[in-house]
Amino acid sequence: MKAKKVLASLLVTVMALGLTACGSKTAETVNPETESTEAAATETTMAVEATESKEEGLKIGYISPGPDTWYSRAEEGAKWAAEKAGAEFISVNSNRDSETEQTNIDNLINEGVDAIITLSWNEAGSVATAEKCKEAGIGCVVFDACGVMSNHDVDMTASVDFDWNSMGAMYQNWMDTTYPGEDYVFISGTEDSVVCQTLEASLKAATEASGKNKLVDIRYGQYDPETAANSAEDLVNSGLEFSIIGTINEDCAAAIITRLQDLGVADKYHVFAQNGSDTGVKLMQEGVLEFTVSSSPGLEGAVAVFTAVDSLANGKAANQTISCPIAAVNPDSVDDPEVVIPWAVNEEAWSKVIGANFADYEVYLK
Repeated sequence: MKAKKVLASLLVTVMALGLTACGSKTAETVNPETESTEAAATETTMAVEATESKEEGLKIGYISPGPDTWYSRAEEGAKWAAEKAGAEFISVNSNRDSETEQTNIDNLINEGVDAIITLSWNEAGSVATAEKCKEAGIGCVVFDACGVMSNHDVDMTASVDFDWNSMGAMYQNWMDTTYPGEDYVFISGTEDSVVCQTLEASLKAATEASGKNKLVDIRYGQYDPETAANSAEDLVNSGLEFSIIGTINEDCAAAIITRLQDLGVADKYHVFAQNGSDTGVKLMQEGVLEFTVSSSPGLEGAVAVFTAVDSLANGKAANQTISCPIAAVNPDSVDDPEVVIPWAVNEEAWSKVIGANFADYEVYLK
C-alpha cells in the first residue's frame, strides 16, 4: 500500500536522526498488548511520520447504505475527517440494495483504495466488505454494526460503534422513574437492520428485568416518517392499552407527534426516540418529545475514517473495537452541546469530543 512505502522511507530518516520518545496506545483498542520500551518508541516515531505524511495520498473508500438523514450525516463526518487527515475520499451509495453493495465493494477495491469504511444496513454486507478487503490486502472499518463482526472469523482494521446494547436500559430507566406501571409500544426501523434488532433486544431485556412497564407491541416504520405515523395511528385505534410510544429516530418521532396532534390525542401519549438530531432537539425544546438518546452519526463517521487512517499510518493491531459516546437527553440537558453532540460537522464541538475520547486522533485535526 502507498502508506507503507511512504512510512518506511520516513522511518529510516527519523531513526537515523535518533529520535525516540514514549508512545501511547488508543484506549479503545481491544486486547491491548504490553509493549517494550523499544516498541513504544517505534510507535511514537510512526506517529510523527503520520503527521508528516498527511498529504501523501491515502485513498479512502466509503460505502453508504442509503439516503436517510442518519446515513447522510455519517458520510459528511467521514468526508470531513478524510479532508482533515489529507486523504482522498471516494464515496458510493448502495441505496439498500445488496447487489449494488457488492458491486460498490468491488469497484472501490478496483479503484485502488487503501481502506474501505462501510456502514451496511445488514450483517451480510458488513461481513462481505471485511472478507473482500482482507483478500485484497487493504484496511476495513465497519461501523454501526452492533458488534456482529465478532461472530465471524475475519480480520479487519476495526469496528466503530455506539453501545446499542446499553440503550434499552437507558429507556427503561426513564420509564421507571417517569411513568412506572404504564405500558408502551415501539415503532422500529426495519426487521433486517442489525441496529434495530440489537436495540429491540436490549429494550425487551431491560423491560423484563424491571417489571415496571410492559412492551405490548413492536411495529416497523421502515425508517419512513409517514409509515411510522401510520403505524402509530393504527396502534392508537387498535384497542391496545398503552400510553408511551417509542420510535427508532426523531424524524419518525416528529411525524408520529404530528399525527397524534391531528387525531386530537397527543395529550394521552408520551413519546421517546433515539438520535439527538436537530429535529429531536427542536421537538424537545417545544415540549413534545420527552426523552431521547444522543448519538451523533457525523462524529461516528469521522471516527471511523480517523481509525482507518491511523491504522494505515501507525500499524495498529487488527480488530480494534472503538466505542463512540452516547448520552441520555431530557428537557433539562437538551441545550448542552457536551451532552447532545452535533450531527452536522461542528469542528469546535467535535474537536472537544475527540480530544476527550480519542486523543490519538488529535494529530489529524491540526
